[in-house]
Amino acid sequence: MTAQSKTSLSLLAGLSTTLREPVLVSMIDAGTVAVVVDQDELPGRGVLTWRVLDASGPIDAGEFAVGDDCGACQLIESLLPLLEALVARARWGHVVLAAPPAMEARPMVKALVATLPEIVVDTATCVVDAVLLVEQLSGDELLAERGLALGLPDRRNVAELTARQIEYADICVLANAHRVAAPDRLRNLLLHLNPRTTVVGTDPAGVPTGAVARTGRFDFKAAEAWAGELASSDRVQPSGDGVTTVLWRSTRPLHPTRLNDALEDIVNGVVRSRGVVWLANRPTQRVRWESAGYSASLGMLGEWSETNHLAECTVVATGMGLDPARLQTILDACLLTESELASLDWNDLDDPFAGVF
Repeated sequence: MTAQSKTSLSLLAGLSTTLREPVLVSMIDAGTVAVVVDQDELPGRGVLTWRVLDASGPIDAGEFAVGDDCGACQLIESLLPLLEALVARARWGHVVLAAPPAMEARPMVKALVATLPEIVVDTATCVVDAVLLVEQLSGDELLAERGLALGLPDRRNVAELTARQIEYADICVLANAHRVAAPDRLRNLLLHLNPRTTVVGTDPAGVPTGAVARTGRFDFKAAEAWAGELASSDRVQPSGDGVTTVLWRSTRPLHPTRLNDALEDIVNGVVRSRGVVWLANRPTQRVRWESAGYSASLGMLGEWSETNHLAECTVVATGMGLDPARLQTILDACLLTESELASLDWNDLDDPFAGVF
């Protein structure tokens, strides 16, 4: 008996459902079925609506209820049986999953890989708006302030969501590039944020000018590695078109109060930064560093003893018009001085991050 071949799946993400539509249409051929999820009804009715269609037209529609818990988690839990049922019908060899605007690709893909062995993720595609890209990556507006949060606990901001959608994508569709003065600068920015990606343009109607589905490019290990701890020199792309990525590293720990006081200056001019840092008052803990736009966050990653690395600080930061020397000076000033290393009782330092992580 011949083993049944797996069904390939292309995931489509992006903040704009308007820009998503012509890309979605281009992904649907005779062998494709699409599941499209929208969140227009979420703020008012607490539901995510979905529709199923193929090249012949609509097939089915419905809605998923979203309670007060994690909306993304509930969406994944509801979507998996629907996808499984479509695959079981064996009418299509390819599924397109168009996620709602505020959904990140990573948790969806991880769930698919873990629970649906009959599906193989083929391509992760993200649509970005050239007109709004820098603004979306640079601000501090919460998704909730735009009515886009996936449930009450969703405190992500627009910059964080946009960066994460780009960082996981095999294909970034740069729509509306004909409406901006420097599209090559934006393409370079996308490649700095995710060197794994291929940037595909669109025509004025928003139709992609290159392949955006069934590319066979998705590599789960590579995607997870890039979306995880970003802390090595091979992540740094050459500067150009006003886009710069900086690698900052130190074997000295950070003074927690000086770091907290400098956060605003550190993220000024930085659209995205990620890494692992060492706080003096938490000498055994590996601390995740992440910023998007004007928001920075720190969290626990585990213990240094669980790794093959000595305690250190490593941060990769990308910005437009970023001054590497200025950023280096600000971060260096947050480190313990030589005299503090020799004489300070690190455990007595105030902890401005207490209760945060």
